[in-house]
Formats: sequence, structure tokens, C-alpha cells
Amino acid sequence: MNISEQKLQLTKAILNSESPALITHIKAIVDSYKTDLWDELSDYQKLCVSQAKAQLKKGQGIPHKEVMKNYKKGLSK
Repeated sequence: MNISEQKLQLTKAILNSESPALITHIKAIVDSYKTDLWDELSDYQKLCVSQAKAQLKKGQGIPHKEVMKNYKKGLSK
């Protein structure tokens, strides 16, 4: 059974259940898998983000509007 079939089977079981305890347990499991994106980044990615934040604090960033303007120019070529 592949992952899609397993998800469908679980979804059906949840929808057909009248057990509050089952729903509570499933919710607890799902909630426990919620993670902070920062925790999923590699050390290198965290370093890059930290460096970018430091550059922005020094005024070395490029405003979002300017980036988007240049991006749109690139799309029209």
C-alpha cells in the first residue's frame, strides 16, 4: 500500500469514527509534528539568514519593490 492509499484509508477511518478519544489522539500526534521552519534549516542556511539580517540592519539590502521590478523585467525578456 503506497502513501496515498494509506492517507485515504486513514482519512476514511477518521471520518467514520465517532470516538472523541481517537480524534483527540490523532490531533495530538499531528500537533506534535508541527515544527519551526528554523529548526529544519541546515547550519549553513541559518548562517546565510543571519548574515542577510545583519546586512539589512546596516542598510545594505535592496528594497522588495526594486527586486520585484527587476524580476518582472527579467520575465518579460
